[in-house]
Amino acid sequence: MFLRFTSFFSALDFIFNKGIMTIRTYQGVSYLTGESFNQCGVVHGFFMRHGGCSPSPWKSLNMATTVGDSQDNVAQNRLRIAESLSINHDQFYDVWQVHGNKIVLTDKPRSAGKNHIQADAIATDREDVYLLMLFADCVPIMVYDCRKRVVGIAHAGWKGTLNNVVGRLIWHMQEAYGSEPKDICALIGPSICRDHYQVGGEIAKPFNNKFKEEAIISKDGKFFIDLRLANMIHLKNEGVLHIEMLDVCTFCKNDDWFSHRAEKGRTGRFAAVIGLQK
Repeated sequence: MFLRFTSFFSALDFIFNKGIMTIRTYQGVSYLTGESFNQCGVVHGFFMRHGGCSPSPWKSLNMATTVGDSQDNVAQNRLRIAESLSINHDQFYDVWQVHGNKIVLTDKPRSAGKNHIQADAIATDREDVYLLMLFADCVPIMVYDCRKRVVGIAHAGWKGTLNNVVGRLIWHMQEAYGSEPKDICALIGPSICRDHYQVGGEIAKPFNNKFKEEAIISKDGKFFIDLRLANMIHLKNEGVLHIEMLDVCTFCKNDDWFSHRAEKGRTGRFAAVIGLQK
């Protein structure tokens, strides 16, 4: 059967809601923000695919140089998202995402020419450092500790979800910054929905072992994984009580978002950015 969010989350002792989304646009560049983070004054955005300079099939605000697009196009697109957030283009920190669960803690932007570190989550407590990660169906998860003033972001595909990358991010925030889960708010951004995330039995089995029917279903002999719900369960298990989800499927809304599955691999990557301002 198909599990509904309402039936599962009503039984849990934490706050979950399908978040109120705000679309902001600057010179053709559009991005989504979450209401709870807006109220806290956290600079953040999930950037749609519009307003960039990349040609098809990466049209148009592609942020990845590893998909065939030119470095010049990506540099120009990065400049445009920086301008839309009213920050400098050299204030970003990004990593080489590898579908793992390594966490990087940073106190400064990544300087030009410095090699990327392989990781799938980043955190910082420094103002004016803006964490940037790339997505095209995987789940972007932003977190904010309102008491210690710490931000983080995780990239969770099926491998990262199984390996609990977001849980490790929360743990590292506790160890490094003294964060307490009850003070952390989480915001889950646009990602592929369960109905379009069919997997084979070799992936379904470990998901079933870890999440049972809470995040995986079988229908007509096919398996479907709910990556969003699985990561919400991880957050809840770590003690995070405030979780907001922007209910946008990258596959269903492929005109607005890059989707690896909808475009059969020939696509770009959209950016998710979070940071603290002074």
